[in-house]
Amino acid sequence: MNIFDEYYDSNNLEKLSQYSDFSKKQLVIEAEYMRTTLNKILNYIDNGGEDLIYIRGEVMDGIYDSRI
Repeated sequence: MNIFDEYYDSNNLEKLSQYSDFSKKQLVIEAEYMRTTLNKILNYIDNGGEDLIYIRGEVMDGIYDSRI
């Protein structure tokens, strides 16, 4: 069992997660959107970006747009 399985089981996410009733398609869309947003933020930082207001804006947009 890996760390994610342990977290899933120990937090009873099958029943308690707000995402437990999402379809596989919905979950893949959500995960890909958040991955894209995270990569955008990391690329910004890797290219010398330091503006925390910009970073926070990207994070908030990612959270709002993806519902996660």
